[in-house]
Amino acid sequence: MASTILQSHTTFQEFAAALHGHREPVALVSHLLSGLQALIPTDYNSWKEITVQGRPQVAAVFSPHNPTAASLLPMFQRHFGLHPICNYWRRSGKHSGALSWADVASKSEFETLALYKEFYGPLSVHHQLIVALEARPSHLIYIALNRNRTPFTEQERYLLTALQPHASQALQQTRELHRLRSTLASFETLVNHMNQGIMCLSARNRISWASTRTRSFLHRYWRSAPDTVCLPDMLLAWLLKSLKDAGTVGVSREPLIVQNQTSRLVVRLLVEKKERYLFFEETTMQRTFEQFKQFGLTDREAEVLGWVAQGKSNDETASILNVCSQTVKKHLERIYAALNVTNRTEAALKAHDMVHPQP
Repeated sequence: MASTILQSHTTFQEFAAALHGHREPVALVSHLLSGLQALIPTDYNSWKEITVQGRPQVAAVFSPHNPTAASLLPMFQRHFGLHPICNYWRRSGKHSGALSWADVASKSEFETLALYKEFYGPLSVHHQLIVALEARPSHLIYIALNRNRTPFTEQERYLLTALQPHASQALQQTRELHRLRSTLASFETLVNHMNQGIMCLSARNRISWASTRTRSFLHRYWRSAPDTVCLPDMLLAWLLKSLKDAGTVGVSREPLIVQNQTSRLVVRLLVEKKERYLFFEETTMQRTFEQFKQFGLTDREAEVLGWVAQGKSNDETASILNVCSQTVKKHLERIYAALNVTNRTEAALKAHDMVHPQP
């Protein structure tokens, strides 16, 4: 007998621990309902999620699948307000522990209700053990264990009561994870539309999360594996130097600029309290820059004009070209003279007219 109790306890502990490993609500519900049948034999188990505001709306999962119960669900929804245990939860505000119908109503009283006659009676459910996972005035989620003949024992009630906090916490975890994933997906979509990439770093400077575009940058510029958590050596060395320089007075945090034949990638570091983020922005090297040399400009002056024509500020152009803003300013002075203009707007318009001549 002692070995049976110990084995049951071990099985319960393993089952409860496994609940916290699920990342999707659907998988959690399936594991919870099917696993409970191994611990507490029943005819079937059910998960019900009920929106109480206004006319009650009920969503349910039955395990094993019960087509009769599913077809009778509208009857349950119609008479939900008569459910004695749900009314007890709502009236008392207490929802700790597993309850049976007999805890809140007599058998004769319950069997006179329309809820019993039109839902539980046709299903031959005469014994039910039920536990709430979430009980708010507007929302209710619970698990129900259903039997035809054999009443539930106190040991079975104890097991379901012991499982309640584990199941409730696991449900909240999966919901929060789902919410975060949804928020993250929206954020990634926004970042990708901005033609930028973003990366979140761990305290050990490993990749905690990276947007799809960032993963593409890592592969194209450094040949990193798609699922790597390690920064490329060049990126890591720059990051460590930037973090060190951040604590030095008078030293600015310079971006990392990586360039190939067709494009240039600018990486910037943002440190917010204990969080570290890298922002990636790629610009295409414009072949039309060569055309600007027809104005009598040098290679570098043609590049400066090209970026200014694309709306970049002096500081942005300086970061792209890896020079200081003062150098860009001096280049612009010579560009204005060569183009016979007085400001960057006129210079940008003249560059645009060369690239897109009027027919």
